[in-house]
Amino acid sequence: MGGLGNQMFQYALGRRLSLLHNTELKIDISLLGNETSIDTKRKYELGIFGIDTIANNNDLKPYRVIQSSSFKRRLHYRLPQWCFSHHIIPEPSHAFNPGIFKSPDNSFFTGFWQTQKYFIDIAQTILDDFSFNPSLDDVNRKIAEKINSGNSVSIHIRRGDYVSNPTTQKYHGICSIEYYQSAVKQLLANQSDLQLFVFSDDTEWVKRNLHFDLPTEYIKGNTGNKSYIDMQLMSLCKHNIIANSSFSWWAAWLNKNKGKMVIAPIKWFEDSTVDTKDVIPESWIKL
Repeated sequence: MGGLGNQMFQYALGRRLSLLHNTELKIDISLLGNETSIDTKRKYELGIFGIDTIANNNDLKPYRVIQSSSFKRRLHYRLPQWCFSHHIIPEPSHAFNPGIFKSPDNSFFTGFWQTQKYFIDIAQTILDDFSFNPSLDDVNRKIAEKINSGNSVSIHIRRGDYVSNPTTQKYHGICSIEYYQSAVKQLLANQSDLQLFVFSDDTEWVKRNLHFDLPTEYIKGNTGNKSYIDMQLMSLCKHNIIANSSFSWWAAWLNKNKGKMVIAPIKWFEDSTVDTKDVIPESWIKL
């Protein structure tokens, strides 16, 4: 479900479980391509990392049988798991649930799983799995060279459906101008000679509304099939200021700079009923 960042979280959980239980991981992509009230139409994006272990109809059939009947579904959730040969495991909440590691064989997991606690034990494996193709076009190669040459900071400003879709906006919300200004001040208190690289799906809005008294470059052009390159470039920066977005969360997590400072919004969702205490790694700064 969801875009690239969400798909990466879901894969990372599955990868951890497959290694833990020494079994095969299959990815169900049947929900992609649909548009819902809180999510825009998405496509499968993990192919950019060469991940192609897609579940076929035969793999999914036992779970669809469970899902197809309301009586069977109610029975499945009320009886002990060992009564069944196949199991549907929904994410109970956004909080980390270590009980997931004890799930039985032939389990189908559905949810977002947005915390590194599900896969931190295999961090290097995940870093290896999510290795970007180092070959870039001329424009992005020059940007990467600038990023690598200085004390670079990525700033991700997510707007898009967070603004245009009323239901999405009510659930997710957007980071305020004050958040970004405070984040830059926080970095300036600890770093010098900062160079800002701004990534946004609404660059013109950012130019009109956000101003920093620092060298700033606005990254444009990586859209459609090239949108993942923004994540790749952000991950090359020395430090990261992320939005309440799994896309820039992963850019910061994939950043291999040992001295990195990552600043994240303390309010991950506008909906205050969602438990997000495990979303942001403890080493990151929350504002």
